[in-house]
Amino acid sequence: MPFYVRHRFFGWLAFSLIVAGITRSAITTRLDSFTLDEPYHIAAGVSYVKYRDFRVNPEHPPLVKLWVGTVIAATGFHLDALRQFSDKPEERLFTTQTTLRQNDPDSAQRRARTAMYMLNGLLLFALALALRRVFGYAVALGTLLFLAIDPTVSAHMPVVMTDLPVALSSATAVILGAQAFQTWKWAHLAACSGALGLALATKHSAPVILLGVIVIGTGCAFIQNQVSGENSRIKKLGKLTALLVGAMLVLWATYLFRYAETTSGSESFNQPLAQKIADVQSPLYRGVLLVMDKTRVVPRAYLWGFADTIHAGMEGRESAQTFLGKFYPVRAPRYFFPVTIGAKLPIGLSLLVLLGLFFFLTRRVPNEWRLSGGLVLAVALLFLLVLSGGATYAGVRHALPVVILLSVFAGMSIALAIESAGGARRAIVALAVLAACVSALPQMRPWGYYNELAGGTANAYKYFLDESLDLGQRTKEFAAYAQGDWEGKGERPYWW
Repeated sequence: MPFYVRHRFFGWLAFSLIVAGITRSAITTRLDSFTLDEPYHIAAGVSYVKYRDFRVNPEHPPLVKLWVGTVIAATGFHLDALRQFSDKPEERLFTTQTTLRQNDPDSAQRRARTAMYMLNGLLLFALALALRRVFGYAVALGTLLFLAIDPTVSAHMPVVMTDLPVALSSATAVILGAQAFQTWKWAHLAACSGALGLALATKHSAPVILLGVIVIGTGCAFIQNQVSGENSRIKKLGKLTALLVGAMLVLWATYLFRYAETTSGSESFNQPLAQKIADVQSPLYRGVLLVMDKTRVVPRAYLWGFADTIHAGMEGRESAQTFLGKFYPVRAPRYFFPVTIGAKLPIGLSLLVLLGLFFFLTRRVPNEWRLSGGLVLAVALLFLLVLSGGATYAGVRHALPVVILLSVFAGMSIALAIESAGGARRAIVALAVLAACVSALPQMRPWGYYNELAGGTANAYKYFLDESLDLGQRTKEFAAYAQGDWEGKGERPYWW
C-alpha cells in the first residue's frame, strides 16, 4: 500500500478512535457535577484572559485554565474585579461563588466540557502521531484503543483539571525525545521541546518528565558513537541545551513572557512567596526554590505553585484515606500507586500491558523499538519512584502519566498480535481486549470504576477511599435530595 494511502487511512482510524472515546465519555459522565477544583480553575482561567493577571490559583500553571478561560470568556461569564485575598479559603470562596452563584453553573459546565474534549482530543491525536513516527501505525492505533477503553481516561476527558493533559503531553514529549536522541535532527528536537513546554505549562509534576528527558538525552550524547561534525558529542549537548531553552520559552509564553503575576508588578498572592518557600520542610527542596527565586528562571506565579506542590504533594498534607481496607490519616504506603493503578485498570488492559512488557524485556520486539521502548519504560519507572515518596490523597489521577506511558506497551502487544503468523497470540490479545470492553464500557460514572480484583465498582469503597473514588461529582444529586426530601420539613441536612 502506498505511503500516502496508509497515512490517510491511519489519520481516519485515529480520529475515529478518539471520537469514539469522547462519545463514550460524554455519555457515561453526563450526570457528573463539577469536581471540587473545576469552579476554581474556570474562574481563574477567565481572570487570566480578562485581566492578564495570574494571582488566582497559582497552584497550577496556566495552560488548561487559559484554554478553558478563553472559551468561557468569549461565550459570556461574569467576573468581578480581582482583589487582594488574605488566604486560600477566601480565594476559593470567591472563585466558587463566581462560577456557581453569579453565573449559570450548568451552562459553564457544558462549555467547559466542550473545551476540554477539544483539548484532550488534540493531545490524543498528537500522541498518536508521535507513536506512529517512532513505533509505527499499529502501535499508535493499539495505544489509542487502550486509552479509549480505559475508564479513568474517559472520566478525566471532560473535567477542567490538569492531570490528563499533563499525562498526554508528557508521554508525547518522551516518545518524541526517543526519536530526537536517535537522529539529533533539529526538527525532531523542536517537536520534543514543544511537547515538553506544553507539559511544563500544564502541571507542576512535569519537571519530573523534563528531568528524565534531559538525563536520558545526556546519556545518549555520551554513550552513542562519537563522530565529528554535526553530531559530535559537544554539538549534541548544545542541541540538548537548545531543547531545554525551547521548552522554557513555551512555559514563559503561557505567562505572557512576564515575571510578575500582576500587570503592575506587585506581588498579590493569597500568601507571600517567601512564606510559601519557608513552609517547605526539606532543606534541599527549599534551597532549590530559593535559587530559582534569585535567578528568576521561571515566572513568579509558577514558582509559587511549584513550592506549593513540593510542600503538599511531595512532603504530604493531612488527608485521610483508606487503602486496602486500612485507614491512613496522612499518607498511604510507598506501594500505593502501583497497587492503585492495578486496581483502576480493567484486568484486560493490565494483561495487554504485561504482555507488551514481556515481549519487550525478552527482546521479542523489532530492533527499532528497543531504545525508544527503553526510554518510555525508564521515565515511567522514574515517575513512579518520585510518586512513591509523595502524597497519596489524589489516587490514580496523579499517576496518569505512568498509565499513559504503560499504554504504549499495550499498543506493542496489539501490534505484535496483528503481525503475528500464529493464532495463539492473536487469540490472547483479542480475549484481553474483549474482557476489558465487557468490564469497562458499560460502566456509568467511570470516575469511580475499580476492576473485579479490587472488588468491582460496587464494593471497592470497602478497600479504597481517595480522590480516585469521589471528587464531588455527585454534588447535584445531594443537592436535589436535600431540596426534594428535606426542604420545608424543618430540618437542615448537612453533608460532610
